[in-house]
Amino acid sequence: TLALSAASRDDVIEGWPICPRLVSERHWSMRILWRPFGFSRRLLKVESCSITESESLIPLAWTSLTQKLRKAPGISLLGQQKRFSTMPKVETNERDSELFSPPSDVRGMTKLDRTAFKKTVTIPVLKVKKEIVNKLMRSLKRAALQRPGIKRVIEDAEDEESRLIMLDPYKMFTHDSFEKAELSILTQLNVKPQISKYNLELTYENFKTEEILKAVLPEGQDVTSGFSRVGHIAHLNLRDHQLPFKHLIGQVMIDKNPGITSVVNKINNIDNTYRNFQMEVLCGEENMMTK
Repeated sequence: TLALSAASRDDVIEGWPICPRLVSERHWSMRILWRPFGFSRRLLKVESCSITESESLIPLAWTSLTQKLRKAPGISLLGQQKRFSTMPKVETNERDSELFSPPSDVRGMTKLDRTAFKKTVTIPVLKVKKEIVNKLMRSLKRAALQRPGIKRVIEDAEDEESRLIMLDPYKMFTHDSFEKAELSILTQLNVKPQISKYNLELTYENFKTEEILKAVLPEGQDVTSGFSRVGHIAHLNLRDHQLPFKHLIGQVMIDKNPGITSVVNKINNIDNTYRNFQMEVLCGEENMMTK
């Protein structure tokens, strides 16, 4: 028997079999994260499947279900365990965080030293004539580096008439990394698909608030990235493990959030009729008058 549980009646996929007979004597379960055509996610759980029939009794309907799941957007089949995953983007984000994360030696810093965040990374680049950059960039969206705060086109120190296009270091390795359509555009514009390496220096300004705090705070601890804002004041509710870093956190909040000139932390519970509480100024001006 095969039990199928769903968040709602809408989760049942019409026309797909519920009790297939399969190959050999086994018991197994699988979870499917279903996201049909960009709508809300559905979590289906298939469990308690008793497999007793011979190979000759495998229904074609179950085979059709497996084929449909393989083709369904947002679902990929992993290995022989029949597990389904929608996590390919997480791998990219994890790798991106490794390359574009602050240096490891800032861990434990309690007084902000912006110069300690300098880091050099190697990025693939494509050399092109400056007059075709705009036209070419529209066709290289997939291959180009997508990183906020970093220019995708920089000057070539050795050739004033050329520019260097920053490419995605996880997609672009050699000229074979270009797709057919991209190679066609390069040929039309008389650009050689030759990838070179460029040493890019990252500084404090290139890192996001969460990346900085994650690198500084003890590994595995929660990171403060959200806050309440009233005018020029940012209000935090720091936890105990964050308190040794409170002044650094306050300074980073001011640096990374234009318009904020004061960061405060609540230091006691609201226990009175007027719901006011004591605050500690972590960084910035002590002017608490705001509109």
